[in-house]
Amino acid sequence: MLLSGGIDTAVLLWWVRRHRWDYSTLSFHFPGRRKGEIRATGRLRQLSGCRGRQNLDVTLPFVAPPQSSRANYIPQRNLMYYGIAASMAEQIGADRILGGHIRHDGQVFQDATKSYFKRLERLIQMGQHSRSVRLLFPLMNFSKQAVIRLGWKLRLPFEATWSCSRDGRRHCWDCGSCRERQEGFARAGLKDPLHAD
Repeated sequence: MLLSGGIDTAVLLWWVRRHRWDYSTLSFHFPGRRKGEIRATGRLRQLSGCRGRQNLDVTLPFVAPPQSSRANYIPQRNLMYYGIAASMAEQIGADRILGGHIRHDGQVFQDATKSYFKRLERLIQMGQHSRSVRLLFPLMNFSKQAVIRLGWKLRLPFEATWSCSRDGRRHCWDCGSCRERQEGFARAGLKDPLHAD
């Protein structure tokens, strides 16, 4: 499963744990990736009990730093991410690749829609030598508040996640991503343990 350090993939990680699947996490590093995300990814791996060879990290030095003013857009991000994930899945014998995309993602990015991922899955299966890897997105129909409620039910340590689009030591609570997080918790009727009053 792909792990970014944000709420959505963290909830997915705790969901996978609840189902007692044998899993590995995959995280990407590229110029300009927020340090808070990197720290959150490591912390979530530690807290979930996913260690050592279960954790895969891939560096993409050719990727231009994402711009927060463009919703952190990276050209062909999901084509890259899931193509690499498919290659690694075949190497380790995994039969599923899980992503933490939620409903809002497909409204912002064309390469995060159900139709895009269906086409991508077919391409991946055409290129495989041995078995058919499936792409799964258990949270695809969830709103942000629904994801937060699920994470709360699964006892996800939300304080270990990172949402901010800026690269500070703490959340700025002013960028679009921070506001989306605050709105999600408010609509879920829950208190974000990270957000001080």
